Amino acid sequence: MFRNVFICCLSLILFISEITCQSRNQSLILSSDQFNIAVDPQNGDYIVLAKDSFYLFNLSVSGGWRSYKYKKNDLDTVLNQPVELNFIHNAKQVLFFSGGGGHVYLFKDSSILRQDKSFLQKNQFGAASFEFKDKIILYSGYGFYSYKPYMTEFSDKTNEWFLRPYASNQYLPKGRQAVVYQIDKKRGYFYMSSGYTLNKPYFEDVENLDLNDVWRFDLNTNKWKQLGYIKDDRRIRNLRFPFFAMGNFYAIEKGPNNAVVKINIADNLFEKFKTDHLVDQSLVEYGTVYNAKDENILLVIKGKDLRDKPGFVIRIVPLKELEKNLIISKKYYFTVFDRLWPFVLMIVVLMSVVFFNKAFKKRKNNQRNEKPVIHFNLAENEFTFSEIKIPFEDEQIQFLHYLVENGGEISNNDLLDFIKKGQESLDTLKKRKLKLIMDINQIFKICTGLSKPFLLELKDDNDRRYKDYLINPIYEVRM
Repeated sequence: MFRNVFICCLSLILFISEITCQSRNQSLILSSDQFNIAVDPQNGDYIVLAKDSFYLFNLSVSGGWRSYKYKKNDLDTVLNQPVELNFIHNAKQVLFFSGGGGHVYLFKDSSILRQDKSFLQKNQFGAASFEFKDKIILYSGYGFYSYKPYMTEFSDKTNEWFLRPYASNQYLPKGRQAVVYQIDKKRGYFYMSSGYTLNKPYFEDVENLDLNDVWRFDLNTNKWKQLGYIKDDRRIRNLRFPFFAMGNFYAIEKGPNNAVVKINIADNLFEKFKTDHLVDQSLVEYGTVYNAKDENILLVIKGKDLRDKPGFVIRIVPLKELEKNLIISKKYYFTVFDRLWPFVLMIVVLMSVVFFNKAFKKRKNNQRNEKPVIHFNLAENEFTFSEIKIPFEDEQIQFLHYLVENGGEISNNDLLDFIKKGQESLDTLKKRKLKLIMDINQIFKICTGLSKPFLLELKDDNDRRYKDYLINPIYEVRM
């Protein structure tokens, strides 16, 4: 009995140990950044091309990563890997091309073989690259101070690059960089959208213009067709390190909030996942490749080597794990609160507007109720406002004194009687009256800075000949 239990425990330990070893063997640690990653579409081998040797790994073969020496290596040492050497994801062979266009390399029979008779063109950096009918095609990209609106194709007959002709009389999309793209090899369609281009040509004012148009190019007839536009709330910017899996386009949208986008242009499907806590674990800045044979992705994570020095870890992660992490991140970042906070914010803003509107009206009403005070010193016959003396003349002070004593309002006849001196004609009295009123208002306005007149003239609606004169009710006279 004890013997059987011991055998079972030992078998379990060996099984767990084997799983752990396989898990560890799935990771490859490199101390140098001189490498490129790829997948062999024929047998499903994971490939890491380093400077002096290459590594192979296949899940169906035990033993982990295996190291080999090159039989032949035509790779130009001028190229800085992995930045300037791009892997063709959906080709039938393990193909690379230099960044910007030009050199083409094939990895075959333990060798890196130069395929082209070209040169480093540096004309299509950031181009969309794909294989169609055994031909390498680059669309658009940046070089020599402009974004290219054309496609270039590598000829396996001449081993040179040439422009792929477009059908005549058609509107062409703007040249761009960092596009979202997808290939339908069965129907011969190249789908493309987003990216960015120069807002103004000739560098008059250097500024990138984000694009949101969607296009389809028929690779059989060489004709473009615009399919529409991406909505503003789904606009994509600054995409990096794309890879293709199960017909979908994956990439990192770099920015204040890192995100992973998953797009199927042909089916008009779009998803964006915030991944602040997942980007460094799943999609990283050193490339990601999908293996259609076992539905895993090969990726590179910056870390430390065995001697605790800066290095790089090459890992194999199931695509299902990435999808699971993206779903978790979507749930994590878009909780019930995340969905409701816009409405909560709207309510808060609305309540704030109502509150400040009431406060503003209250303050305005208070300002209206707080009348400017004019002080009248009887002992010294002085009128002041905010301790500023208003230099009224004696006749004007006498009239204002008389006006205040009569409750601040007198009739036209009483005013004429007050200013009458001896035998004066009615016209003379009217002129003196108008001058008296105008002078008082002018002196008051100049000395106080207040815009409203101190004295008002009121006319009777029934008989326009009858008038009254009063102190403006917006002012308060205190004695």
